[in-house]
Order: sequence, then structure tokens, then C-alpha cells
Amino acid sequence: MRLVLKRKVKLVLYLILFFFLVGMIIFEINYSNKTLKKKSITYSKESNISYRVYLKNNNHYTSSYLKDDYNYVASLIDYFNIDYDYSYVLSEPIEYVLNYQVDANLEIYDSDVKNKPIEKKDYELVKKVTTSNTGQLIKVDLYNQKILYDTYSKIIDEWKKDVSPDATLKITFKVDWVGYSNVLGKEIGDTYTNTFEIPVSNKIITINTPNAFKDSGTLYVNQSFGTNFYLLIGSTLLLLLLVLIGTINTIIKINKNKSRYEQKIKKILREFDRAITEAKGKFVKDKKEHYIEVKEFMELMDVHDNLNEPIIYYRNSNNKSIFVVRNGNDVYYSLIRRDDFE
Repeated sequence: MRLVLKRKVKLVLYLILFFFLVGMIIFEINYSNKTLKKKSITYSKESNISYRVYLKNNNHYTSSYLKDDYNYVASLIDYFNIDYDYSYVLSEPIEYVLNYQVDANLEIYDSDVKNKPIEKKDYELVKKVTTSNTGQLIKVDLYNQKILYDTYSKIIDEWKKDVSPDATLKITFKVDWVGYSNVLGKEIGDTYTNTFEIPVSNKIITINTPNAFKDSGTLYVNQSFGTNFYLLIGSTLLLLLLVLIGTINTIIKINKNKSRYEQKIKKILREFDRAITEAKGKFVKDKKEHYIEVKEFMELMDVHDNLNEPIIYYRNSNNKSIFVVRNGNDVYYSLIRRDDFE
């Protein structure tokens, strides 16, 4: 009985330790997640391309330029005046390296065969610029960038002698930067590209308004845990596994011992029911009686057969059963304990 009690106490301790370890893991994960989410910075980003079309001397317009809500007569265009804007504002200053450039690509097609160009030309309108700085504002302002329309229309005029050319000048504004955030403990950056298209080959040209971009949000630290966290979790899981194995073994042993004891009692009651009478109360010794312990139940059966007296069964507790044969003041008994099946 003491061994069974010890195992039950051990089982309870295992279960307490098990739930403690599970609770510790859950707490550590939640705490770490909250800590990581506190490490963040906000940002807002804006970019745009705007333009004005300046005209040659003419008898049609009193203004020297037209804004972006017109169709344009190609022969009257002198140049495009283009402004490129980009800004990225952070909630904390960082050290960063910024690159920007403006490229143009002219592809000429025959209007009847547009699957392949007949000529390609690339231009560097603004050569790549690299700067480094520290601050919260990362900004590029390229104002009053001229594109002479005739430079490209003359190329088309040369092709008109041989084919019916169809061409578009694609202007690409590129920005990229990378910097290190002390708050996040990592590198952050952005890459931005915007394309502005100018038809070249038509007499009347229509230009789609360049896309403006605006965005804002929050940058978080990488949602990953450090080495110490993984060592803690790994050690805890190992302990958890050992506790689980110990708990399972204890449960198996208790159930195994319990079932063997119960099976033994049930077998005796079933096989020898003709000779056994079950008592309601517990077996209590009387000083006037003489008690003789019989080690094996089958020896008690021999006593029953010789004396022709019934066997009385007492279940004193869940862990102890007593079988008794009385003959006057002599009491023969066989005691079966659960501990006997440890």
C-alpha cells in the first residue's frame, strides 16, 4: 500500500510539473511576441512624376506651356519640363545609402509589324547618383528636367522615309536605398520605379497622367527568437518529455498493479463461490479468538474442506482483502494485499 501511495504522490507531482512547464512555455512565447512587437518604427512614403509641355513660338497659344490635361500637337512641342519627387519619412533616424537615376528607352516599330522593334536606343537622362546620410527623411527632388522633343522626333523622321514608324519614349525614374535601424536591429530599405511614356511618332499625342504613389505603415523587428530562447524552449521540452514518460510509466504501473490485484480477487470469488460468503462489514480481530494465518488461499480451501465451514470474505479496503474460516475460537485467515502484486 505504501508503494502504491508513493506512486500516486509521484504521479501528482509529475502532473503538477507537466502543467507548470506547459504554462512556462506559453508565457515565454507570449512575452517574447509582445516584446518583439514593441520594437517597431512607422513610415510614410510618397512619390510622383509631374510635367509641363513647353511650346515653340506659335499663333495658337498665348501661354508658353501647357499642363497635363491637353492633347498636344507634336510639331509645336519644344520640350518637356519634368519634376520627379520621392520621399520616405521614418519615425526614427537611420544611416542610409541612397541611389537614384533617370533612364529613357526609345523603341521604334513598324506600325504594321509590332512584334519586334526595328531600332532601340537607351539614354541616361540623369546618371546614377549615390549619396549617404543620417536622418528620418529620405528624399529625392529632381525639378525642371528637360527632355527636348525634337531630339527624338528627328530619329522618327529619318525612319519615315522607309517605313511607317510607331515609337514611344519610356522614361523610368528609379530610386533605391538601404539603411540600418538601431531600433529594429536590422537593415531596411526601399526600391521604387515609375515609368512615364511620351508618344513620339504621332502628329497629335496623348500622354497618360503618371501614377502618383502614397503609402504608410509600420516596420517590425523580425518575428524570430534568439538563441537563448530556443535553448530554454528546447530544455523545457526535454524536461516535459521526461515528465510525460515518467507520468505514463507511473500510470501504467498503478493500473497494472490494480488490475492484477482485482483480477486475483475476482478469480477467487468466481471459482469458489460455492464455498465463499461475502461479509458486509470489515474484519475486526477479537482478543478472545485465536488467529492462524494461512499464506496461500488454496491452503485455506483445504481448511474449509476439512472443517466443512464456509469461507467468509471481508473487503477491508481497496487495497486489502481477507478470507476467513472459523472453527470455535480458532480463526484461520488468508490476507491478500495489493502490495503483494507490486
